[in-house]
Amino acid sequence: MARSGGIEALNIRPVARRLGVSPRLLYHHVRDKEEMLGLLTDEILRGRMPDLSAPDWESRLRSIARAVHMAYRDFPGSAAFILSRSANRLEQPNALAIRRAIFAALAEAGLTQPQSDEMLVIFSVIVLGNVVVAESLTDNDDRLAMQRDVVEAAFTRATDMLLSAIRAVAGTA
Repeated sequence: MARSGGIEALNIRPVARRLGVSPRLLYHHVRDKEEMLGLLTDEILRGRMPDLSAPDWESRLRSIARAVHMAYRDFPGSAAFILSRSANRLEQPNALAIRRAIFAALAEAGLTQPQSDEMLVIFSVIVLGNVVVAESLTDNDDRLAMQRDVVEAAFTRATDMLLSAIRAVAGTA
């Protein structure tokens, strides 16, 4: 349902109907739509968990960026949901594991905690923001200001720029 209609289109009643259960049964497991979508986005991430064992911080961050990008691009609205609503939620286990891995890599790079906090924001905007922009574009419409293939290619360059920024900030720490 989330792949075809986007996660914002999901509501308790249609999900319960699709599962063949009463909506009240779902409310025994989730408080509301917001919690249901939070669980869904974390489950999407679980399906694409990156390898967190890369030997160096740059490889780990690149792996995380690629995995998160790929996880959410197949589910319209999921990246926007995370950026707009769940950025302050720390209870989702897979998102928490990714967050901890990002902070560990940033600490290994030599960043202080305040610098790491800032880089996490930048990381999120680059990775999830790219997905949001790409999903708003049709595949081949020359009238658009941006083309999907250019946005997708920009993701790699933006990741490279982020890693360069981390190295630069670490050098001034």
